[in-house]
Amino acid sequence: MDIKSMGTDELKILAEDIRKELIEVVSKNGGHLGPNLGVVELTIAIHKVFNSPKDKVLFDVGHQSYVHKLLTGRRDRFSTIRKKNGLGPFTSREESEHDHFVSGHAGNALSAALGFALGEPENNIIAIVGDASLGNGISLEALNNIGGTKAKNLIVVFNDNEMSIGENVGVFAKAFRKVMNTQKYNDLKHDIEIAIRKGNIGNHVADWISKVEKSVKGFVTEGGGYLASFGYEYLGPIDGHNIESLIEVLSTAKTLDKPVFLHVKTQKGKGYKFAEENQEKFHGISPFDIETGETGSGLETYSKVFGDKIVEMAETDDKIVAISAAMIKGTGLGEYFKKYPNRAYDVGIAEEHGVIFAGGLSLTGKKVFVSLYSTFLQRTYDQLIHDISIQKLPVKFIIDRAGIVGDDGKTHQGIFDIAFLLTIPYMTIISPCCKEELQEALEFSKDYNAGPVAIRIPRANSFSLEKKEKLQYGKWNKILDGKDILIIATGTMVEEVLKIKDKLSEKGINPTIISAPFINPLDKELLLNEVPKYKKIFTVEEGIVKSGFGSYILEFLSENSICKDIKRIGLKHDYIPHGTREELLVECGLKGERLLKTIIEGS
Repeated sequence: MDIKSMGTDELKILAEDIRKELIEVVSKNGGHLGPNLGVVELTIAIHKVFNSPKDKVLFDVGHQSYVHKLLTGRRDRFSTIRKKNGLGPFTSREESEHDHFVSGHAGNALSAALGFALGEPENNIIAIVGDASLGNGISLEALNNIGGTKAKNLIVVFNDNEMSIGENVGVFAKAFRKVMNTQKYNDLKHDIEIAIRKGNIGNHVADWISKVEKSVKGFVTEGGGYLASFGYEYLGPIDGHNIESLIEVLSTAKTLDKPVFLHVKTQKGKGYKFAEENQEKFHGISPFDIETGETGSGLETYSKVFGDKIVEMAETDDKIVAISAAMIKGTGLGEYFKKYPNRAYDVGIAEEHGVIFAGGLSLTGKKVFVSLYSTFLQRTYDQLIHDISIQKLPVKFIIDRAGIVGDDGKTHQGIFDIAFLLTIPYMTIISPCCKEELQEALEFSKDYNAGPVAIRIPRANSFSLEKKEKLQYGKWNKILDGKDILIIATGTMVEEVLKIKDKLSEKGINPTIISAPFINPLDKELLLNEVPKYKKIFTVEEGIVKSGFGSYILEFLSENSICKDIKRIGLKHDYIPHGTREELLVECGLKGERLLKTIIEGS
């Protein structure tokens, strides 16, 4: 699509066409609608002014890149976004020469942009930072570093829509809101410009007025003053939906001799009534009805089971505290935050801070539940060791999106948490197999004080199982007593194994099925008693096999001189692309006929 030759009126028509296409496709596929409706004009203006892929456009976070995809040769495939083998949900270097860096998690664009800027000083580097990514610790480190360099070809575009997934939190958000809520600076600048145009004054006076303008900007707009002191040329705030203004200011920005911080004000969900009115819902949404904005009612999810249970526990225990990192509703905490606002903390996209904060709270006698997506927990590995585990602090980690997530793709698949958590001493790891076991695990964790607890929750509808025994620390449950093979499954894999047990029986295989809610500690007594009885043992987990649950069992058996034929079934040591959760479970051999075949062939 050649937008270089388009005039302003044509670009405005293009913007409306793109909005219609975004709404139509996301209504069918699901995805990040609100963020992309908000950056239509901004993205068009950037591609009008700059020359991609020579000039590099980076996104933080990449869920804002749908318009960028449409403008860079992928419009004919846009209907496949988030579908298996279709366009990815974020930017990907494998997908297009116009995508220069992966961008699934917040905070990496500014650091990568500085690398590109200093490595390719002849090219313009534009980093679009929005949806609260600026408040991320990595972004602040990068801002500090950039201001001290001579990266005059680097332009930071701050997409200020006052939202992350929910409303932005923290002093940075408040400071920029304050900038937008005052007209003092913009009115003064307008008056000065009129005076200059009316009078025939010399360059010396014009220079003096420019200095006064910068001083006033620094005084009136906190963001401008701070950033100027860091070495940036601060431009803005600019209306992010005015194409003419955006083109003009971007054209100016690329001529300046220092890093530029361009403050652009946008409306998340712009152009679609329901997305404007409910910005949090339409940030990332499942398929919906365009006419009503309604999604399907759906079934009860594990996240909801957690959310309901923590509300119930908090009713009788005022020491319970919940922490979210900009994922309140996504992790099931929406009702809790409404009901107990004085015991609920949203730290924003600052997981590392959130974990240390939780540690401090736990030392005051609070029962702290930190709810994070599995892939965002990865960011806190140092804090889990240094600040939590070493001190044996009883913080409870609710790991949402543990296992295969689905259409958010390789940056969001929660497949590494078992492996990395098993390296941390004193970390109790629980992977409930059903709704009832999750509720029991939450009750157990509430009063457990010997160290941290991690409870894994899949992105799935809840499964209900009538259990013979209540959850006991470090104990597993024998669900089915057989004789031919031993299957030890943890978490969601218990359900998948139970679904194929009858087909195994039809093949003449009568398995003993063990449900292992505790990944750490292992049920050592059960292993020592049961494993020697069988020639073939299978472990099944929804995580990478390397260094995972099955490997942990192998290590224990080896240490006890027990040598058996053990087949570990799980995910390969690689990244899993996007697709539906069901599609990916089947493809990875953790569901249905593929799982059945693996067990039959290994028996």
